[in-house]
Amino acid sequence: MIKFEKDEYLKMGAMVVSKRPELEAIAEKLHQRGYSNLFLTGVGGTTAEFTSMKKVVENHSSIPVYCVNAAELMLEGHKQLIRNSIVITGSKSGDTKETVAVVKWCKERGIETVAITKAETPLAEIADHVCLIDSSGVENTYLSFYYILLKLAELRGEFPDYAQFASEMEHVHEGLVQVKEKFEPVAAKIAKQYHKEEYQMWVGSGTVWGDVYMFTMCILEEMQWKRTKAVSSPEFFHGSLELVDEDTLVILVKGVDACRPLDERVEKFLNQYAEKKVIIDLSDYLIPGVDAKFADICSPMVFETITTGRLAAHWEHHTGHSLAFRRYYRQFDY
Repeated sequence: MIKFEKDEYLKMGAMVVSKRPELEAIAEKLHQRGYSNLFLTGVGGTTAEFTSMKKVVENHSSIPVYCVNAAELMLEGHKQLIRNSIVITGSKSGDTKETVAVVKWCKERGIETVAITKAETPLAEIADHVCLIDSSGVENTYLSFYYILLKLAELRGEFPDYAQFASEMEHVHEGLVQVKEKFEPVAAKIAKQYHKEEYQMWVGSGTVWGDVYMFTMCILEEMQWKRTKAVSSPEFFHGSLELVDEDTLVILVKGVDACRPLDERVEKFLNQYAEKKVIIDLSDYLIPGVDAKFADICSPMVFETITTGRLAAHWEHHTGHSLAFRRYYRQFDY
């Protein structure tokens, strides 16, 4: 696989798994403390990830959970955000301006905060509960937060399968490598055939909707300067379907959760009317060694490992545009 170091990937995965006791301890403290609700907040890719995490939590627990953009939260506030709320955030860099600012904003109001980030960063220094993790791979971000969020659900008596889930996650990275290997020729074919497209539409739903949005926004737009649109399957038939013609590339991600029939409805339409279409069916990429009953929880991890983890590398290979090059982002103050 191009631009992939298996040994390094497995080593990093083992590091994240080793953080399980520390992350679960945070969940234990929050449970013992008590809380009215959870707020997942951040900006950019973090907000997109939290969008999918919110759906996972809602599917497996009655915990009131909100996903709010950090910049908006500080300006608008939120009637449900009270002193007994818990604000959870994260930042790979540890210095994302809005994320650091929202934690300070919460502390000024006596609201407890949790952050996953790397050491010796502004965010690590100010959050009330911090787990230091410096890793790449969005699947690792999901796993890290799951050790908190799904543990909280277990402690409430709402996710009795948590112990099994966490046990199977001990070897999930070996399974994800197999998923990557299976998708590799698909990624190569998609990138080779469509990397010159001037516009593309991505469609998905359920627990991977946030990730579909993130791939179009973070990878294709920010890192590849490709014009894209992300639309959810239930909203596809209320506007976006009129853009489907012989020149429009549509990439549909079929999920493995309760929203799958919405994706299948889009697929039926595309088979009738779309000249350029790609169907990525996540049921073809279930993680070996992980019980199928956890497929909806793991689907964001799977989507990320095959797209951000593999398709992005092939897109870069064919466009010649480095994933690391930015025209504006973090290049100057704005």
